[in-house]
Amino acid sequence: MEFKSLTNIETSFRQIRLFALVFICLCALVTGFAVWNSYSFAEKQRQKIYVLDNGKSLMLALSQDMAQNRPVEAKSHVRRFHELFFTLSPEKGAI
Repeated sequence: MEFKSLTNIETSFRQIRLFALVFICLCALVTGFAVWNSYSFAEKQRQKIYVLDNGKSLMLALSQDMAQNRPVEAKSHVRRFHELFFTLSPEKGAI
């Protein structure tokens, strides 16, 4: 790309300023698109729930509604807590 119009200082300054402004706008546009795309990707990932089937296999369960799964998760956490609380032997240093 040749800059034949750079012979005059005033026109060259306007042209460089225009190129810089276009470049800054392009950078802002790319940054905005990247941020928007990352937020939409994160939102899609929040809709996925991974279920561990008795410690054997990992399954992906898509959630229709997050509140729908809360009671099941709570029961599972309570069951796991009681299982660990009553089956693990206490450490001598902690007593």
